Amino acid sequence: TLTGFGIRDKMKLIASGRVLTGFHILRAIALGADTCNSARAMMMALGCIQALLCHTNKCPTGVATQDRLRSSGLVISDKKHRVSNYHQDTVESAVELAAAAGLTATHEISRSHIYRRVFINDIRTFEDIYPSLEYGCLAQGRIPEKYKLDLETARTDRWL
Repeated sequence: TLTGFGIRDKMKLIASGRVLTGFHILRAIALGADTCNSARAMMMALGCIQALLCHTNKCPTGVATQDRLRSSGLVISDKKHRVSNYHQDTVESAVELAAAAGLTATHEISRSHIYRRVFINDIRTFEDIYPSLEYGCLAQGRIPEKYKLDLETARTDRWL
């Protein structure tokens, strides 16, 4: 959409949310992300058990608390290696997947490289599902059929 409105070159996109593996990184980049954040996966590498007590200051593992007693269970000298290894392995898997697709760099990936099963016997590329737009076409009123309903229902005064 940013490309369609002719403003994609004016900003950087950071993808976050369910970025857990090298594949998730490549998928986000193929869809237009410039970079990715991985919060939940890093928290789990650090030792988070998803007790859902983050906001209470009573995290049982010491990951999400300021309570000195609870945070004493978080042994940084041990956990730093886990986080580092997770990060290194995730980036390495993204590079390996890109190489397996015949690419020399992760930024070369496109929507045509990513496939998604849309029905039990129907697999499509992301390019088929989310077609690329010509730069500035939406701003010029040349709206492809696939995007017409989205633009007609889009509103600036509220989130749906």
